Parts: sequence; C-alpha cells; structure tokens
Amino acid sequence: MSLVFFAIAAGIGGFVRFLVEQRIQPIGKDAFPRATLYVNLTGAFLLGLVFSAPESLYTIIGIAFCGALTTFSGISAQLMRRVSSGAIWAAITYVVITFGIGLVLAQLGLLIGDFIFN
Repeated sequence: MSLVFFAIAAGIGGFVRFLVEQRIQPIGKDAFPRATLYVNLTGAFLLGLVFSAPESLYTIIGIAFCGALTTFSGISAQLMRRVSSGAIWAAITYVVITFGIGLVLAQLGLLIGDFIFN
C-alpha cells in the first residue's frame, strides 16, 4: 500500500467533510447538525462496506477516507452545543439517530460488502 494513496484519501475525506459542513448549515431553533449527521452516517455505511474488502482497499477507504470524513470529536462537539444551549431533546435525538441509524447502516454495508468481496 502506498503512503501517497493513504494521504490522498485522507485529504479527500477531510475535504468532503469540509464541503458538506459549509453547504449544509444547521437549521431550526435547536440548530440540528445535519451535516455532521450525514457525513457520520455515510462513513458508517462505507466502513461497513469495505470491511470485507482486500486490506489495501480497506486501509485506504476505511481508515484514511472514512477516518477523515467522520470524527467522534465532531459528534461530541455537536452534543455539547445542544446541551449547553438547553436543547436537550435535540441532543438526545441526535445521539439516537447517529448511533441507531449508524449501526444499521454499518450492518447494511457489511452485508453488501460480504456479498461483493466474498
């Protein structure tokens, strides 16, 4: 595996996250963090999808691209913003959707990835 491909994939993942965050602003009185939710759900699915892929593909897409696209610190920051502004229900909704749907999408990605790569 080439370190160059790893760096390029991580750069693309971070850039995609930046673009999504710039294009999709939070909405509503509780400023629901749609962009962070979208990139994390997409990353969960992609990570599940490439989990069964050859190691080099998993490393480049799963670790580099998805690692830069998604972050636990992003989830934490969004939760702290909701909680500190008193939007407790928005925070709870965000956690349930992020982890609940994220797990479902990761499992779906695993099933599809097993079908494709095995």
